[in-house]
Parts: sequence; structure tokens; C-alpha cells
Amino acid sequence: MKINFWIAAILLMITTVVQAAEATGSSTEPRTGKVAGRVGYMSGTLVAQRADGTVKVLGPKSEVMAGDMLITAKDSYAQVKMDDGAQMTLRPNSNLRIEAFQFSQDAPQADNAIFRLLKGGFRSVTGLIGKRGNADAYKVHAATATIGIRGTDFSSRLCATQDCKDDDEAKATHEVKPPVTQSQVVGRVMLVQGELSAKEEDGKVRKLALGGPVYEGDALTTGKKSYAVVAFRDEGRISLQESTVFQVEKFKYDRAASQENAVLKLLKGGVRVVTGLIGRANHDNYQFKVASATIGIRGTGFDAWCNGPCASGADNPGATPGDPLDGAGVFVWAGEVVLVTPGASFVVAIQQAAIIARDTGKPLRIIAIPQSIMDNHTPRPDSIPLDMEKLFGTESNAGDPGLYVTVHDGNVILVQGNNVLDLGRGETGFTNKDVLARLATMPAFMGADMQINLENRNNPMMNKNGCVIGQ
Repeated sequence: MKINFWIAAILLMITTVVQAAEATGSSTEPRTGKVAGRVGYMSGTLVAQRADGTVKVLGPKSEVMAGDMLITAKDSYAQVKMDDGAQMTLRPNSNLRIEAFQFSQDAPQADNAIFRLLKGGFRSVTGLIGKRGNADAYKVHAATATIGIRGTDFSSRLCATQDCKDDDEAKATHEVKPPVTQSQVVGRVMLVQGELSAKEEDGKVRKLALGGPVYEGDALTTGKKSYAVVAFRDEGRISLQESTVFQVEKFKYDRAASQENAVLKLLKGGVRVVTGLIGRANHDNYQFKVASATIGIRGTGFDAWCNGPCASGADNPGATPGDPLDGAGVFVWAGEVVLVTPGASFVVAIQQAAIIARDTGKPLRIIAIPQSIMDNHTPRPDSIPLDMEKLFGTESNAGDPGLYVTVHDGNVILVQGNNVLDLGRGETGFTNKDVLARLATMPAFMGADMQINLENRNNPMMNKNGCVIGQ
């Protein structure tokens, strides 16, 4: 009797999945029947409905085929290792179809992987498909969006009810309450013309486009005839001129936790700065460095430059009054700053400029400011409209029924129609048929399932490349 009941329950799950596929308009016809991967670890029950309609109960090391509908039962987890090195961990009560899978070591241009999430959720660390050959070769369809993978680590979950409360979770899920996690993104690209890239602390370089995320430790670089505007979480903004290198050494801003600290450094070129909320109450919380000098702020807007000996790292980074741009200096167009060098300081008021003097290494006011400094053609950062909710998230849709995507590593672009949302490491996006939104914090139900969120930090497949999600 127990065996018959168990088989009936499995058949009921399969029937439900097929009906869901038909309701969403997804095809139930397989693309191919080749081996696509194998089951890794698992607990509970994992069933595959094959393309020919047969049903197979899977266990560790069982083959997974293209065309399979993978179904996990209540309180069941299953890891699937694909032939390209990708690893997917399915949550309880999840339905994931492998619509197509084509991978050959010798034919990267023929790579193809298409999945469809019909119920529940999974976490994936992507493999070689999408990293070589066709960058758009890896896709996961889910309700109102399509996740096109280019090498990343992310979780995806479909919620039919508020806060996914319809989902039966394993008991271990509720034993540990996850902390509220703020996004690791500290800034975002508001405007870019030409080339902009970020060099991470580990030496990896990624290209930045409009909406691209900026992290603590990033060194931002603009190309020739290029410029960009970056907004930060504290509402501060910075315009980077052409051939500029600018590093976000430290940036912490959490209003709820009363935490704020920023250390920014201009290594080469020029920037235009509008300061934000960091440093308003305590000026020492905001440091802007140029060579051996520090620009202390008083709630202000200024231009700073680092050229010639400053950009080359010379012991003497200073300039001369006759050629103030050949060295390090500052021009103030709102408020005031304090230019501090070892052993000296100078208050630079509005419409004044100062340099680090080449002969003394101390601040020196420039009486006759060159017109090239006054007529800076790079857009002032405060001239670009700022929408903090769009850039850094909202709480208004958190918990609503729909599709959630949390990026654990890498970069994801969520597309709904003509609307595009760029998600960075630590961010969560939400979409349904009406809404496309970045969430200010990850919902608790996305981090509550400890079994699926355990990270294998030594996994060589984890990386910081990009991922695209589109409708």
C-alpha cells in the first residue's frame, strides 16, 4: 500500500507539472535526448519525466537527459552536475525542465543550454556554456523572464503567494533565521560615454555599462575620449574624465546601522565630485586622496586632478602656478574644501583653486585660474538626475508573488520588455507581469534555506563574470 501511494504521489506531481507547462504556454516537446549530466548529492526524492513520457526515480550518479523534467518532492534536495561543469541545486517542490543541452569540448560555437523553471527554485553555479563561443548560449526561462547565463552564481525562485508561504520547506529551513543582508554594491554607473572598466582587488577586470555595479575596492578606469558618472549609496556622485583612474578604497554606508565611511583616491586624470551624506555629521568619515594630499570636504562640489608627476607616482607630485594641471590640484565650485599635505593645510573656498606646490610640497592657491580649469566640459555629476530607488532598490515589492533572482557572485541583467535592470553581486531583482524592480535588501525567504545556500568556496566554477536575464 505504501509503495502504491508513493507512486501515485509521484504521478500526481508529474501531472501537475505538465498542466503548469501547458498553462504557461511552454513546450513539452524535448529538443534532444542526449545525456546532459548526472545527479550529485541528494536527499529525499528526485524524479525525471523523460521526453518519451516514461518516469524514472533518480539517485546519486543517475544520468540526467536533455528533455527531462526534474521534480523534487517535499523536503527533498538534489544537485545536478552538468557536463559543462555547471552545478544546480534544486529546492524542495521544484520543477525544472532541461529543454536543450548541447556541449562539446571541440565545438564551443555549438554550445546550447536551455532550462525552464516551472515551480520552486534552484541555485546554480554556471559552467563553460556561455563563457566560450556564444555568450548567449545558456538560458533559463522562468515565468516573465529569461535568465541568460554568462558565468555566475545565482539563486532563482518562483513565488506563487506572498513571501513564498505556499512553499513547503524542510524543517532545517526555519531553524536559523537569516540576517538581513544589504547589497555589496556601493555605486552604480549613471552615465557612460566611451570605455569604462573596473579592476577588482584580485586583479580581474570587468567592463562597465550603463547601470553597471561598483564595489568597494574597485579601481575605475576611463578610456581616451571617454567619461562616466557614478552615483554612490550616500547620494554622492563623481564624474570621471577621460583617461582617469579612480579607486574606491573603502565605502560603507548603512543608515539603519549608523555606519558610514568612505576613502576615495584619484590615481590619474581628473574627476568632478558632489559629496553625499557621508561626512556631513563627521567630516573625518570622508577622505578623498590625491597623491600624498587629502581633500577634506564640508558638503561640497569640486574638481580634482592628478597628472604628470602625480599620475606617474613621483615622490614630488606637485605642480607649478604656471602649469597647475601638470601635477595635483583642486578647484571648488560649491562649498569649500581643505587641501591637506604633510605639515600644511589650506582652505579652498568657492571659485578658488589650489595645487600641491612642486617646490615645497605644500598647498598653494592659484591666483590666475586657467580657463581650461574653469571650462571643464565633462558633465558635472549633479547635472544628472538621481533616482536612488532605481539605482539601489526599493522595499515596495519585497515578498510579492513573482520571480526572484539573487546574485551571489558575478553580474546579472534582468530584462522585461524594453526595461533593463543590472544586478550585481549581493543584489536581488524581482519581476512579475507588471513590475521589474531592484530590491534594497534580499528577502528573508531567499536566504532562509540553509541547505541550498551553503557555499562551496573552493569550487573553481565560481567567478565574477557576467550574466544576462531577458524576457
